[in-house]
Amino acid sequence: MDYKELDLNLIKVFLCVYECKSILLASKKLYISQPAVTKSIKKLENFLNGPLFIRTSKGLVPTQEGEEFNSVCYKTLNNLQNGIDNFEQHTKNNKGTINIGSSSTIIRKVLMPFLKEFTIKYPNISLSITDANSQKLLKHLTHGDIDFAILNTPVENHQSFNLIPIKQIFDCIIASKDFKKDFIYKEDLSKYPLILQKRPSNNRDFIEKYCINNNIEIKPKYEIGSFGLITDFVKNNMGIAFTVKDFVQNEILNNEIKEISSNLKFEPRQIVVISLNQEKFSINKQVFIEEIISYFNK
Repeated sequence: MDYKELDLNLIKVFLCVYECKSILLASKKLYISQPAVTKSIKKLENFLNGPLFIRTSKGLVPTQEGEEFNSVCYKTLNNLQNGIDNFEQHTKNNKGTINIGSSSTIIRKVLMPFLKEFTIKYPNISLSITDANSQKLLKHLTHGDIDFAILNTPVENHQSFNLIPIKQIFDCIIASKDFKKDFIYKEDLSKYPLILQKRPSNNRDFIEKYCINNNIEIKPKYEIGSFGLITDFVKNNMGIAFTVKDFVQNEILNNEIKEISSNLKFEPRQIVVISLNQEKFSINKQVFIEEIISYFNK
């Protein structure tokens, strides 16, 4: 016999009869007729191939096998109830931890307002945040160390992951506010000291491939690991740099640096939330995805 063939309502009737030691009392407690209770017990006994109760002057008394079966059923349904209660607690209170990985620049320049709003709305959800480059974060994601990586495209081996776009971003060329030119032809970029992010970096890979496709040779004067430090070097008039405009918008508006126009036109990119392909999200993870999509689509 296979438990999948068993109607679990029969277990519910059995446990009630065991507790009441009476068909009559069980029928009243279950709000069903006495014949229905009797029929359910008989059906369960037929399934088990043995009697569960013996009729006595004091009522129904469980057989030894019935006593053991009750113990197993009680523990099983108690575990099920604990699972239901736990599920309900997560649903109502959204307890738990979400592990996120991103770069310090994206966290500071893009995610911070959302993360603040999310933690206010869901105070029982803890956020564990890992700051690393894209290659390390994708490894963390693959190994299950983080739930989501939030990065800009392009994403290496993107076929292996599920990508959810949340924000469009645009690349630009920046220079010191004292830089004499406001426009540079792409053919002349190599004449100026160039500041690029150090490898490994998907931003560096994107810029280099884009320049190669436009027949532009680039030789960096400075290679810097921190994306934020690139802006500091530019402020000090140490060269020009490729960057994401969304990351330096405040510096441009405050006239700390300036955007340089060019006939090199960048295609827009995306900041994406990355998860493993075919992963089934927990309630908290699904809440996080829905909230971040909603926030950036206001």
